Formats: sequence, structure tokens, C-alpha cells
Amino acid sequence: MQERYLGDVHDFYKFLFLKYLSKKLKKKIGLNWYLISPKLLGANEEKKKDGENRNYLKKKEICKLDNKISEEFIKIVDIKKRNIADFTNRTHLKSHIKFYNKQITSERESWFQESVDFFKNNEIIFLDPDNGLLKKENKRNSLKHLLIDEIDKYLSHGKIIIFTQFQSYNKNHLNYLKEIKNFLNSKNLRISLPIVRNRTSPNTFFITLGNQKNLKKKKIFEILQMYNDEIHKTIELVTI
Repeated sequence: MQERYLGDVHDFYKFLFLKYLSKKLKKKIGLNWYLISPKLLGANEEKKKDGENRNYLKKKEICKLDNKISEEFIKIVDIKKRNIADFTNRTHLKSHIKFYNKQITSERESWFQESVDFFKNNEIIFLDPDNGLLKKENKRNSLKHLLIDEIDKYLSHGKIIIFTQFQSYNKNHLNYLKEIKNFLNSKNLRISLPIVRNRTSPNTFFITLGNQKNLKKKKIFEILQMYNDEIHKTIELVTI
């Protein structure tokens, strides 16, 4: 996640989901933005002009899904007004979400351990890296990805993890998700719940991992089904 993306269409669907989940569980959800400065990623990253998909804010049928969220995001259409610290300090979402705002640095292990300590009292943690899960060792720009060791660490602390995965442009979404599933299986991790598919461009997916006992106890499956029923025009539940 980069600060310039704050309030784009992917952010809208992310917060729509997290707020819904929090209200149903009557608990705060932890959010680790995986916040990173484009300067740390190099000159080519800084030159990118992405993160400006905000036309959804002109569509009443989308904004009315949650007027409070859309009204807050209208205020930060101007890129100069996108500031994570300011946003998390004033947003109504802080009643539903605990935000970990510290940026990833070259000292990634200490950054990550601090996040584990920060979320010690939160049972469900949402992870929001730029590009999703890293599937190849030593891949360039790994700072934009979630590492499998980090998932394992959270799960070892009894957490339920939900992470964002961006769609590959050149693959069918079902085939792409099967690749993710097979990779996780190779690491002894199982996707046992439907995946939330956000029908944006590109698609984003919310993938849930956790101890089966915890997942059943929290009734996450039933909540996903309700979410699908209520927001069915913009999302889809995918079982693979």
C-alpha cells in the first residue's frame, strides 16, 4: 500500500468489507497496510501515475453502499490531501479498525515484529501489500509483497489472517486463484473459506487463512455469505 492510493476504488471495497466484518463480529479488525514509500522502490515506481481510479465516487449506486466511507474519500480526491496519519486519526472507521501505520523499511523483520506486538489483542488481521503474496524467492520488489513467513508468524499467534491479492492481467481469475491455492498448499496452508472477489479493474481478492477451530468459532463463513447476499452486485464469492 502506498499513501497515494488512499481512497481509490480498491480502498473503498477494502473498507466496505472490513467495516461489515467488524460490525458483525462486534470486534475491531487489525489492518496492516504494508505501507511503503515509492522512493524505497526506485525511480520507476515514483514515476507511476496509478492509484487514480476514483470515478466510482461519481456513481451513486456504488457510493450508497456506504455513504460515510464515500464522503470521506471524496475529501481526499486531491492527492495533496492523502495522508495516512491524518486519515486514520479522523476517520469514523477507527471505531471498527485498528491501523498499523508504520512504513516498511529495509529493517523488515523488526518492522514486522512490531506489527505482531501491535496486534496482540486483535484476533483478525487484514494484510494489504501492494501486489499480494510473494510466490518466488528473491523476487525483485519483494517489499511490495506479503511473505509466507509473515503469514506463518501471525498464524502461530492464533490469528485469523485475511490478505489482499491482485489479479494477474494475463490469466483467468479462477486459474490464477488455483495457482495461489497450490502455492499455499505447498507451504502447508489451506484455503478453506470462499474467496471474496472484488469486481474492479484489476480484480482484487480477499483470501482468509486460519485455524479451523477459530474460523468456525468466529462464524466467518456465515458472515462471508451474508456479505455476498448484501453486496452481491460488486463482489462475488469464489470457491476453489
